[in-house]
Amino acid sequence: MNRDDLYRVWKAEKSEKTLQRLPPSFYAEVARLLSDSKAAVDAPGQDPTQRAISEKELQILKRLATEVTETRMKKIVEAALSRLDIPLGMLSREEAEFGKLVATHTAEHYRFIDELGEGAAAVKKAPSQAAEVRLEVVRFLSDFPAIIGVDLKTYGPFKAEDIATLPAENASALISQGVVKQVEYSEGLASVV
Repeated sequence: MNRDDLYRVWKAEKSEKTLQRLPPSFYAEVARLLSDSKAAVDAPGQDPTQRAISEKELQILKRLATEVTETRMKKIVEAALSRLDIPLGMLSREEAEFGKLVATHTAEHYRFIDELGEGAAAVKKAPSQAAEVRLEVVRFLSDFPAIIGVDLKTYGPFKAEDIATLPAENASALISQGVVKQVEYSEGLASVV
C-alpha cells in the first residue's frame, strides 16, 4: 500500500454512506506505510526542507488512517443501531471482531427493549438470558457477503438464488433492503412472497 492507495480508500469511505470493501490485511498495510513514513522522517542526513516534507506527509497519512478508521467504526455502529446486518465481507480482520461485539451487544439490548414493551414480567428476566430466535426461509436475489445474525452465528456468504434460513430480524432487514424474498411453505409446497 502507498499513500495514493490510502487516499483512495479515505475518499471512497468519506463519499459513500455504506462500508466499502477492505482487504483483511488493510490495517497491517497501513501500519507498515506509517512505519516507513516515520523512518523517512528519522532518516539521517536529510536537509531541513526534505525533513519538513517527510514530517508533513507523515501527519497527512496519520490523519487519513485515523479518519478511515473512525468513519468505518461509525458505519458499523450505525448499522447495528439500525438493526441492519453488518456485512463481514467488507471488513478487515480487526473490524470483523469489533463488528461481532457491536452486533452481539446491540441485538441483546434490542431484545431487552422488545421484552420491556411486553410488560413488567419481561423486565424481571435478565437481559443477558439467551432468547429463542425465530427463523425464516429466504431466497437471495443477488450475491451477498457473510453476515452476523442476531443469534451471533455467521451466515453466508450467499450467491444469487441461494435459499437460506436466517433469524427473523435479519431476514426482515434484508427483505426491506431488497436483497432477499421470503419463502412461504404451505402443504409441502414452497412459494416466494
